[in-house]
Amino acid sequence: MSGTAGERMTGSVTAGPAAAGVARVWAGSLAAVLLRRRPATGPRHSAETRQLVLVLVVSEAVAAFPLSSMLPPGIRPAHAALEVLVVLAGLGLVAALVRHPHEVGGERVVLRTGFRGELALPRAAVRCAAPVVRTVPGRGPRPVPDEPEAVACSVGESLNVALRLDPPVRFDLGPAGVVDARTVYASADSPAALAAALHAAPPRSQDSPKTF
Repeated sequence: MSGTAGERMTGSVTAGPAAAGVARVWAGSLAAVLLRRRPATGPRHSAETRQLVLVLVVSEAVAAFPLSSMLPPGIRPAHAALEVLVVLAGLGLVAALVRHPHEVGGERVVLRTGFRGELALPRAAVRCAAPVVRTVPGRGPRPVPDEPEAVACSVGESLNVALRLDPPVRFDLGPAGVVDARTVYASADSPAALAAALHAAPPRSQDSPKTF
């Protein structure tokens, strides 16, 4: 399948919510974990961010006790409430990442960030998923500064997997412009697991996919 303009496919871009919307996603995800609701299945992402936030949450919780003992008694309740909110926010962030994995189906592939937006693209356009080591400034769906035919989608700046597309997929990134992407960079806990999921869900089209 060639990548001519006539064969170009279109993907969709979902921007991340505003601050209040992010707080709702975190709270809803944390509540779902506490209620033991079954999360969506799919390749997980953002392990580095999850681990970093968990370390910060534990450190914050441990440091809160000696700090509180040094504060005047009248301030301690307010300080305790603030510390609880900080810890819950961190746990909610981690829960949002865990409960919103990538989705790989026969018709589309959805690359999620948990709360920073997502990209959806036709499964038939994905030709391979390869491990990479890249850093792209920004968060959520965004263009890649040094690659005019690439977009990135992640909660952090570090990316470790590249989806190669043929034909290119058009993404409307809003103020950042329109990109006809031949490569999509993302984060995955295991690039091999993402590639395996693509193998398990062959594209529903008359064209045979290339080998991963």
